[in-house]
Amino acid sequence: MSQTASSPKKRRPSRGTLKKPNVFSARLKNPKLVRKVLIEALMSNDLEVFQDVLVAYLRTVSKSRLATKCKLGRQTLYDLINEEKDFNPSLSTLGSILETLTDNVEQK
Repeated sequence: MSQTASSPKKRRPSRGTLKKPNVFSARLKNPKLVRKVLIEALMSNDLEVFQDVLVAYLRTVSKSRLATKCKLGRQTLYDLINEEKDFNPSLSTLGSILETLTDNVEQK
């Protein structure tokens, strides 16, 4: 009798490393707090904190919705998050994001 070759089980492709849950994500969804921290970082000339908070905030929100509200391109927001690119947003980009945060605070 001849044996038929059985096909090996198909494995799912690995999805990479597991992401750690962000313990600050609930706080980062509070636009009033984010706006306050960003403004304080600017006032104290702490650009590293400003960048960290802004990038963390951008990672927690819908880029499509934020881009529409800010009247910016979605790619602009993704470029701010991209670690391989320099963090060098224009003042108009930052102004649009901060203005949107202010609008969100006033609406709540």
